[in-house]
Amino acid sequence: MTMLEHAEVAVWQDLFTSIIEDADSNILLLDEDFKVINLNAGFYWVFMETYGIELRKGASLLESMEAVNHELTHEWKDRCMIALSGTPIKVEDEFEIDGRIYYWEIHFKSSTRPDGVQVISVFSRDITVRKAYQKKIVESEANLRSILNTIDDSIWLVNADNELIDFNKEFYKRYKSAYGVRLKKGANILALIPDGLVELRETWRARYEHGLKGRPGKYFDTYTIEEELRTFEIKTYPIVENGKVTGLTVYSRDITNQTKAEDLLKRQNEELIKINAELDRFVYSASHDLRAPLMSVKGLLNMIKLDPDKKNQENYLALIEKSVTKLDSFISDIILYSRNSRMDIMPKEIDFHELLQESIDSLKYMEGAEAVRSIRKVEIKGAFYSDYSRLLIIFNNLISNAVRYRDAWKKDQFLKIEITADAQKAVIAFTDNGIGIQQEYLDKIFKMFFRANADSKGSGLGLYIVKGAIEKLEGSIQVQSKLGEGTTFSIEIPNRKV
Repeated sequence: MTMLEHAEVAVWQDLFTSIIEDADSNILLLDEDFKVINLNAGFYWVFMETYGIELRKGASLLESMEAVNHELTHEWKDRCMIALSGTPIKVEDEFEIDGRIYYWEIHFKSSTRPDGVQVISVFSRDITVRKAYQKKIVESEANLRSILNTIDDSIWLVNADNELIDFNKEFYKRYKSAYGVRLKKGANILALIPDGLVELRETWRARYEHGLKGRPGKYFDTYTIEEELRTFEIKTYPIVENGKVTGLTVYSRDITNQTKAEDLLKRQNEELIKINAELDRFVYSASHDLRAPLMSVKGLLNMIKLDPDKKNQENYLALIEKSVTKLDSFISDIILYSRNSRMDIMPKEIDFHELLQESIDSLKYMEGAEAVRSIRKVEIKGAFYSDYSRLLIIFNNLISNAVRYRDAWKKDQFLKIEITADAQKAVIAFTDNGIGIQQEYLDKIFKMFFRANADSKGSGLGLYIVKGAIEKLEGSIQVQSKLGEGTTFSIEIPNRKV
């Protein structure tokens, strides 16, 4: 080696010595025989405190370590040999000082000096604080994951390319149930939507684009989950980093039960408004109709008192009886109306022959009943179950109407009753050849207290009660009529067989 080369080596060593002394890391330089070329104070004190080994320039690292720890000697020799082979190596060591655990990251690398000597450089740094932070981060992520997976709502995150960053178990489960697709991180969320659902894919593409522009979104969707229609409230929130939108967080909440409850409350409110309106009308009309026959009775009683002719008393008493009968009929209708509105359905097997006969027998003493011929046709194809008392109310009202509104000028006055019942439903038709109903009144006859004119008989509650009873039985009623020819009421009631 020339003098110039010796000078270059000396300059190189001085420069390196200056660098390692000022370095923040712990630095050790070894030659190819594992002797210490140089080390800084940091490395010296780490070895002294950790292993009780005092390293000096020129000392053999392996011999110094062998005197203290045989296993550690072999471990460090293997690391240095790997570095000498030209392969850098990085390891983490754990050791204890004064009852506290420390972590060190150590780098081994070889290089060749200008004089051709191979040098092993060993850099170490304390990563105890970093390891603690990493542990906290892992624990935090585990806690967050645990929280996300216990939430009933679906949560997923996508990046700016619509790729899945993460998702919770609920979203994974519901997505698989809805589309048969297994989610995986990194996959394009739009590509996971089945090919046949083009409209759905475009809908979600628009939502993601909207959110990635920094605008939160709120949507309502209905999906089939496990063969049941479910309603979801979906919210999207942009993920912003350093003022830039980098992704989107999506929350999906099942609001099916809430929606059902809201719909039920809405229906109940509408029903309550209807009931209140009907109640107001009922109180007004009922008080008028109840008072009218009472005032008539009162007036007739005064006439009896004032009229000295006792021969007229029979006529007065007949008129009083008529008013009392009307009043009794009206009160009976009110009782039926009240009973229908508050009583639960009590299904039992219906014998339509018995039901029809009971209804006709109860009305045979009604004025004009003997003049109306009944035609019966009953066909039962299976056991039919319904509420007997409500069916009797329906039959009584429709049969009494046929008698009350018969056409007395016709020689043959009839009421034809046709009943067909099977395992699904009962179809019942009441057809008479009475006076009929004017067309303009057909859509009003089922309203409370409706009367076509002042001469109309009855309380005006009969058909209202009929319709209410049929609705309680979840059935339907239709009417067809022609003035002067007759009327047909067609009823359909479902079988409540248990």
